[in-house]
Amino acid sequence: MGRNITLPPDVRGTVYFVDEAGSKGSLGTHFVTAAVKTDRPDQLSRKILEVLDRHHRNNLKEIKFAGATKNNVVVFRDVMTAAVDIGCEFGVFVLDKSHFDPWEGSETWRGHLFAADRLLRGMVTRRELATVLTDGISVPAGVDYGGTLINQLNGRFGNKRFLTGVSLDSQTCPPLQVADLLASAVFFYRKTVADGGLAAFNAKQNPKGQLAKHVAAAFGLATLDDVRQPNLSIQTSHEVSLRELRGAVVPQGRGPLSPPAAPA
Repeated sequence: MGRNITLPPDVRGTVYFVDEAGSKGSLGTHFVTAAVKTDRPDQLSRKILEVLDRHHRNNLKEIKFAGATKNNVVVFRDVMTAAVDIGCEFGVFVLDKSHFDPWEGSETWRGHLFAADRLLRGMVTRRELATVLTDGISVPAGVDYGGTLINQLNGRFGNKRFLTGVSLDSQTCPPLQVADLLASAVFFYRKTVADGGLAAFNAKQNPKGQLAKHVAAAFGLATLDDVRQPNLSIQTSHEVSLRELRGAVVPQGRGPLSPPAAPA
């Protein structure tokens, strides 16, 4: 019989809510994956519902950046503020496809896997056990996306930091909708700046422009460029960090987008 294992009381039990924005095709060069991290997921859900109740918008089907209008942008803004105010932590990985496109020559779901893996590896700490809830993506029959993601992450670390991963319909999970607000705001900012510069973003006064500016302001920022602060990390891929993926020999049994194995 194996020995009993106990965990110190200060080990955190965390939940990561993960969503994406961008395109695997030609719509800009960026694909954005964002996560909301909390050890109080029920409190986050209740705070979102409180915002909807305060605005008498309990019948709102989904809080989604793409659906921002002049009638609901204040609701979306207050949801984002509430999530920041209760102490959630946020992470964003911006994949610059001009450096590396994980969808080129690979199954579609593996591109999502690559981006989620890179994001979560940068957010998890040594003293936590995490559950990952992702917005569902299309995968071939028989593919366990959540299980594959968790096994890949734990294999990278050489220990168990992630317990399980589950794909959900974001309409049923309000905290996933907060992750959408962040991912989409960063994508909107990056695409607008890429097309017309910072002045073009600052000039945006439509609901999406207002919402993206508020998402930045919720963290005390004026832009959504790369940043690292206690409650928010935004990181963009760069040529050096992705160089090893080009022409790498893929070990037997590993996917073409798996990160290098952890050192023994």
